[in-house]
Amino acid sequence: MKNEELKVVSGQCSVVSVLRKMVCVSIIFIFHFLFSISLVGCSDDPVLDVNPDDLTGKWVVENTQEYWRFRSGGTGVTWDESEDISEEESNLRFEWMLDRDELTCVFRGENENQAVPKVYRIREITTSSMKWENIYGQTTRLKKI
Repeated sequence: MKNEELKVVSGQCSVVSVLRKMVCVSIIFIFHFLFSISLVGCSDDPVLDVNPDDLTGKWVVENTQEYWRFRSGGTGVTWDESEDISEEESNLRFEWMLDRDELTCVFRGENENQAVPKVYRIREITTSSMKWENIYGQTTRLKKI
């Protein structure tokens, strides 16, 4: 009888040690999982605090004849001289708002009730150049003139 009891007791010990190992492995797995999730939210892209005064002025998209004018007060216009349209003739007028590095341009159609917002993230800006990215990840470089 004592041999059978001893086998059962030793069997319980091995079950307990297996359970301890499983708990340790589970804790390690959970720790690694939570750590990897915390890294997903990290971004290498710094958020710029863009000064609206740096944005005002006339800009041209590099290697094109597409122009953007940002006026102080939050209005602007864009035009493309390759289509024989001047700044004065353009009907692509917009209102712009800047929140740190997020530039929102709201274009109005002929019907003032229609609004088409376009959002750009300013990635770089100096006194003479700017780079922005649209919501699809397409990058545009502009030069101030």
